[in-house]
Amino acid sequence: MSDVIKLMPDSLANQIAAGEVIQRPASVIKELVENSVDAGATKITVNVKDAGRTLIQVIDNGCGMSVTDARMSFERHATSKITKTDDLFCIYTKGFRGEALASIAAVAEVELKTRRAEDPIGTDVIINGSNFVSQTPVNTPAGTNFAIKSLFYNVPARRKFLKSNSTELQHIITEFQRIVLTHPMIEFMLYHNDAMIYSLPKSNLKQRIINVLGKNLNSMLIPVEIDTSIVKVTGYTGKPSSSKRRNDKQYFFVNNRYMKSAYFNKAVVLAYDKLTLPDCLPPYFLYFEVDPRSIDVNVHPTKTEINFENASEIFHLLQAGIKETLSKSDVTPAIDFENQEIKDIPYFPSDSPMPEEPQIDYDPNYNPFISTEKPKDFEPKRPKNPTFFDTTTPRERHNAQNWQRLHDEPQALTDTPSAAPPMLQLHGKYIVCPTPNGIMFIDQHRAHTRILYEKYLRQIDSNADAVQQLLYPQELDLDVTQSAMAHDIRDELQSVGYDITIHDDGKAILTGIPPYMEQNKATEILYRIIDSYRNEHGNISSSIKDILAQAAARGEAVTAGHALSKEEMQQLKDDLMSSSSPNYTPDGNPTTVMLTWDDIEKKFN
Repeated sequence: MSDVIKLMPDSLANQIAAGEVIQRPASVIKELVENSVDAGATKITVNVKDAGRTLIQVIDNGCGMSVTDARMSFERHATSKITKTDDLFCIYTKGFRGEALASIAAVAEVELKTRRAEDPIGTDVIINGSNFVSQTPVNTPAGTNFAIKSLFYNVPARRKFLKSNSTELQHIITEFQRIVLTHPMIEFMLYHNDAMIYSLPKSNLKQRIINVLGKNLNSMLIPVEIDTSIVKVTGYTGKPSSSKRRNDKQYFFVNNRYMKSAYFNKAVVLAYDKLTLPDCLPPYFLYFEVDPRSIDVNVHPTKTEINFENASEIFHLLQAGIKETLSKSDVTPAIDFENQEIKDIPYFPSDSPMPEEPQIDYDPNYNPFISTEKPKDFEPKRPKNPTFFDTTTPRERHNAQNWQRLHDEPQALTDTPSAAPPMLQLHGKYIVCPTPNGIMFIDQHRAHTRILYEKYLRQIDSNADAVQQLLYPQELDLDVTQSAMAHDIRDELQSVGYDITIHDDGKAILTGIPPYMEQNKATEILYRIIDSYRNEHGNISSSIKDILAQAAARGEAVTAGHALSKEEMQQLKDDLMSSSSPNYTPDGNPTTVMLTWDDIEKKFN
């Protein structure tokens, strides 16, 4: 039997690597722009056509490459940043693996024009699908100019699974934002189909955040500075009043590299405990500086997941630091004893007569514990034994008789007929009600969500395609990414009552809302629908009607901590039991928990 293990051809190996590194057009932009940053560029321009399908061009004024380096840069694992094993544990640059250019060249037509400042002429390299085509001298400005054409032209299955242009553009903008937010001293420009999306001059960090994500952030941001031996955290966090359920402006960066971290996000959430509404979070832009040897950025090809050596310590430092930042700002009540302004204190000269002490009239014989009023319906009884001298007061005898009556005549509450079993509320969250089989616990928020969800589904069906036109159209607070999403699902939104006009500059105008909703509520729910579409990357598993009904129900449902009257608890229970699926919320969470009498008996055995 002949040998079966063989070395894979380089072109095939590069295509496999591309499957991890180059997932969509946004991945190409991330890799090329990060290379430009590493090359010391002070100006970077990105041109995109057809959301990257036709063309991705990245132009910079960085250090450029020599003739030899330009050709070598497309070889697999060719890198200028790693020379020995120890370098892997002390990474300061964006890219370091040497996989990006080889992977891009494996699935596209690539042209590279580059020149170093000290060279009189540059070089032009053309590679198609990992196949070297040519390298010729060219007159080109100092720096690098990459043109990526016909992405995935030789991998039709990958190209087929790309989403719509608006969805792919959203991913491009997201990656672009993550990079520009870490480098405010670099000038960036982004064009799509020759239309400018971003023009970002050099600026300070706060101005860059505002230029990227909107002027409305200007008054919302509070500077953060946490300086310890383990980590230094700078940046901005939002005032509690800026909290929204649309969690779309939360960013972590580590050593100028974007990072995803649900763990550290939890630290921020805890810092805002009791300051924001449930499920709401303000925007934040937090930049970590740590020793590169204490983190591992090599855990994922996209390098957005990072392992920390001191994660637990940083968690507590971050939580405490954000809390301290909020307490020092004017968003939480605090008493500043050092800066209290003292004024209007009266001045009395030393020879002024002392003021007279105020006189108060009172009865020295008054005892508040002795009542002089005769209890209602009270008739004093004579002692049965004439020789017994009764020294108790009428009030004391009345109280003693009540106490004796309570002990001699116990009330059997279980035998008292009632219209409904008694109900009570625990922790402002659960409704507890006895049933013939045991005790039922109802989560009031989840139960109300189920009830309202079915109510809104009925309203949507009965008002199909109906739109309530607004007298005064409203400009929506959408960034360019969200505008692209709204454009992508405009017809679906129209089917549930939303009428939106989106201009070429990305500005979105709301002109109509569902007829059964108030404008403020309808707008907030619209943001949730758009974010749901974005979070599922343009592939919503549920219908727009279902998303609308769920978003409306969650926003209106009674929250934990809200006190309910007995009548409200009974109505909530009755409405839940009459719904089509009383045991679960629309997204499958339980609304009730049953504790049977047998379960209770077992606890006592």
